[in-house]
Amino acid sequence: MVIVMLFSLGLAKTQSSDFDISQFYPIDASHSYLGFSIKYMGYAKVKGRFEKFKGSFRYDENDLGKTSVSFTVDVASIDTDNDWRDKDLRSANWFDIESYPQMHFISHLVEEADEGFNLIGELTIKDVTKTVTIKMEPPSGVLKDIRGDLQVIFNGGFKLNRKDFGVEGKNWSKVKEGITAVGEEVDIELTMLGKQIQKNNFKNWVGGPERPQGKLYQIAANEGVEEALKVFEEMKADSENPISAAALGMAASMFLKEEKVDIALKLFEANLKAFPDDARVYDSYAEALAWAGNLEEAAKYYKMALEKDPDNTNAGEVLRHLSPN
Repeated sequence: MVIVMLFSLGLAKTQSSDFDISQFYPIDASHSYLGFSIKYMGYAKVKGRFEKFKGSFRYDENDLGKTSVSFTVDVASIDTDNDWRDKDLRSANWFDIESYPQMHFISHLVEEADEGFNLIGELTIKDVTKTVTIKMEPPSGVLKDIRGDLQVIFNGGFKLNRKDFGVEGKNWSKVKEGITAVGEEVDIELTMLGKQIQKNNFKNWVGGPERPQGKLYQIAANEGVEEALKVFEEMKADSENPISAAALGMAASMFLKEEKVDIALKLFEANLKAFPDDARVYDSYAEALAWAGNLEEAAKYYKMALEKDPDNTNAGEVLRHLSPN
């Protein structure tokens, strides 16, 4: 529930009257990086990274002041290229992942700087939340990759004192010959690549009629939504090959990327009815509502997505721009 409280903390500060759903970019963790370095015996620099994290950010290339970021880190994914050390770092001696499996960051303010900008927000490690300032380089702007997908890239970093967040490492904090074995100051390095998959590439995800989502998409496109939903019910009733929420959701998303919002909404509504316990269908339906301009309903369903999955960084990031409550 920590992330829910953090989103609530940032709502009033980030709410925008000119909401635009096209300005939100899910972070592509496979092309992003969250690393750190710390001094050992006062001189050696030991480096590591967190391999698993997820998040989302808002970016308006015409107004950098609208930038906001939310991300969650899986602390167990820490990797310093030493298995024994990583096991120790996960223990109660350091991060205590059994009690505190995640770290969270949510921004609430952007400040201009001589080069780039400062991203100010709340960082939670273990049970401690403190305000930090991430010094960001100038953003990349909106880029197109070789598939035509839209990307925005942020690079930045900051320093923190690990003890301020309860990361003690007492066995390694003793002073000998005037030197602390493991330093207290940690340098954090961050790269966030946000990506919006465009229709030409997303077609590859949907595939052809041999895949459930491709079959449903083609039937809806060629024979109509009602026929597609009949086939969907038949596929859902097949006990030997049960269909998942992802199939109809991907078909609906394909129509949304083609700007056929009415068709997408009908398919998302059917998916929601069929899979009411799946948090992802609430998120997807909310996005379609936002594209349709029905922001009040979109906020309602983003809230439901966050209730179903309190760690849904995308729903939380969009929601705090939609609703102050």
